[in-house]
Amino acid sequence: EPAPAAYLTKSAREVESWLVTLAIRIQWRAKNHQAAYEWTAKGLNILDAHLSECSTSDGVGGLYPLLARLLRYRSLTLESLPPTTRSALVATHRPELAGRHTTAVLRRDADVSATVLNSMLRDLLEGDQVEQAQKLLSNATFPSEAASNNQLIRYLYYSGRIQALRLEYTQAYSNLSQALRKSPSNTGLGFRIATQRLLVVVQLLMGEIPDRSVFFAKGMVVELKPYLEIAQAVRRGDLAVFHTTVATHAHRLRMDGTYTLISRLAHSVVKAGLRRLKTSYSRISLADVAQRLGLPSATSAEFVVAKAVRDGVIDATIDHEQKYVQSHDLVDVYATVEPSEAFHRRIAYCLTTHNDAVRAMRYTPDAYKKQLEASRGLGRRGRDDDDDKTDEEKAKEIEDEFDEDY
Repeated sequence: EPAPAAYLTKSAREVESWLVTLAIRIQWRAKNHQAAYEWTAKGLNILDAHLSECSTSDGVGGLYPLLARLLRYRSLTLESLPPTTRSALVATHRPELAGRHTTAVLRRDADVSATVLNSMLRDLLEGDQVEQAQKLLSNATFPSEAASNNQLIRYLYYSGRIQALRLEYTQAYSNLSQALRKSPSNTGLGFRIATQRLLVVVQLLMGEIPDRSVFFAKGMVVELKPYLEIAQAVRRGDLAVFHTTVATHAHRLRMDGTYTLISRLAHSVVKAGLRRLKTSYSRISLADVAQRLGLPSATSAEFVVAKAVRDGVIDATIDHEQKYVQSHDLVDVYATVEPSEAFHRRIAYCLTTHNDAVRAMRYTPDAYKKQLEASRGLGRRGRDDDDDKTDEEKAKEIEDEFDEDY
C-alpha cells in the first residue's frame, strides 16, 4: 500500500491528541476524577511520543498548544483527587514540570512555559510554600507579550497573592487590580470573585476602605458579604465586633485562603478606632479607650496608644499618672513653615534643572571627537581648510565680507 501523505500524518497526530483532551474533559465534568487523571497521563505519553518522532521542521507547532492544555487538565484533575493521593502525586510531578518549563523556554514556547509556570505557582501556594513560590516568581520570566490573556491574569493573581502574604501590599494591589481589569466580564465569575476578595483584603491592609459598590457588583453580593461586614468593622474601629465577625466566618475565610491575611487586620482596626476617638474627644481616659476599642485592660490601651503616637497615627500625649490621653489641637498647616518648605523644594528642583541644562549647553556636540582624533594622531588629513577653522573665525570672516560689500 502507498504511504499516507505527510499532511495526513501530521493531522492524525493533532486529531488524536485533541480527542484525548476531549475525553479528559468529559470524564472531569462527569466527576470521574480518577479516570480523568489517568487519561491525562496517557495523553501526555502519547503526545511526548509524537514530539519525539518528529522534528521541528515537520510542523509540530500545533502539538504544543495541545501539550499546554493537557498539562492544565492534569493540574485540574489533581486538585479533585483525595488529599493524600494528591500530595504524593504533586511532589512527583514537580521535577517533571521544572524540566518542561526549561525546555519550553529554550524553544520559546509561550503556551507551555506560561501554563507550567502557573501550575507550579498554584501547587506551591496550595502547599503553603510561600518562600519557594517567591523564589520561583523572582527567577522565572513570564512571557507576557506572547502568552494568552487567561494565563496572564492567572499569573497576575498568583503574583499578587504571593506578594500579599509577604507583606508587599502595594505590588500585590497593582497586580490584583490588573488581573481584575483584564479578566473577561462575560465569563469567569469565580475567578473574578476570588480576585476581588483578595483585593478587598489587601486594600484593608493598606489602610484603605473599599468602595461600597464593590460589594454589590453583579454576582458578588453573597460571596462578598463576610468581607463587607469585616470592612464595616474596620471602618468603625471596633475590635470586639471585628473579632466576632472573623470568628463567625472563620470557616469560610479559611476556605477562601484569606484567613491569614485578615488576622493581620487587628492593628488596622485599632488605628481606625484611635483616629475616631481623637476626633471625638480632646481628652479621654485609658479605661474608656480600652472599653471602646475592646481591649482587655487600661494597661493594654496605654501600650496601644503609645505605639500609635510613636508611629504618627495620632497626635496626642499620654498622662501616665492620671491615666488619660490628651489629644493636640489641629493646627492650620498654612500657619506653619511647611508650605514654604515645600515651595522651596520645588524652586530648588527648577533651579537644579536649569543649571543642568546650562551646563549641558557649554560643550558643543561632537567636541570630544576632535580630542579623540588628536590623541590617536589622526589629525584632520584630507579635509578642507575651512573645517579646521573654529566657529569664531568663520563668524569673523563673514563680518569682514559684509564690511567690504557695504
